[in-house]
Amino acid sequence: MSATRDCTFCAIAARVAPADRVYEDDATFAIMDIHPQAPGHVLVIPKRHAAQIYDLDDAGAAELARALVRVARGIRAALSPEGLSVRQANGRAAGQDVMHVHVHLIPRGVAGEPTGRTPGERAAIAARIRAAIETAG
Repeated sequence: MSATRDCTFCAIAARVAPADRVYEDDATFAIMDIHPQAPGHVLVIPKRHAAQIYDLDDAGAAELARALVRVARGIRAALSPEGLSVRQANGRAAGQDVMHVHVHLIPRGVAGEPTGRTPGERAAIAARIRAAIETAG
């Protein structure tokens, strides 16, 4: 894992900074967004630092794609959303806030769920998604 000193996601990958993890493998991890747009909003992130999608090699892109699908299936199993938005931005002009490539998985049409804006809500939703991913294998 190549880390950048001032990168929030590198710190989370190294377990120096806290996060509500829902998934992790050798190359990627997924965490609850701390400013969720909807209940169950998750970020999927490569552990190796790459500022933008252009910086991923083919293997890193494939690992990220595999994790995206696995986490998306976990969100569907845990929360039964009506849909799922997948969003990825490159550069400030595109809305990228953290300069480490990451993909937003945003469930749409999730009824009766807390927003996930408080630490307790995020932790509870993360546990449900994590359990769904683990159950699916």
